[in-house]
Amino acid sequence: MGPKSIDYMGNLVGRSQVAVDVHLHAFAVDAGIPSLRYEQLRAVYEEAAVLLGHEQGGLEHAVWRYQPGAV
Repeated sequence: MGPKSIDYMGNLVGRSQVAVDVHLHAFAVDAGIPSLRYEQLRAVYEEAAVLLGHEQGGLEHAVWRYQPGAV
């Protein structure tokens, strides 16, 4: 099991966290964020959630739904 699966499982049990998938990665690239390792990109999303006053999982979900083809 990799870090994305572990983060996703955390969300399923009520922990609000970011599980970076292809949709979140594509959104970051579109926003001008260079290709980062999983842990680095997750940290970018986590910090963005704090700065925006959102739960981490809520920000992840919003980006996921925004990306074309995600739903």
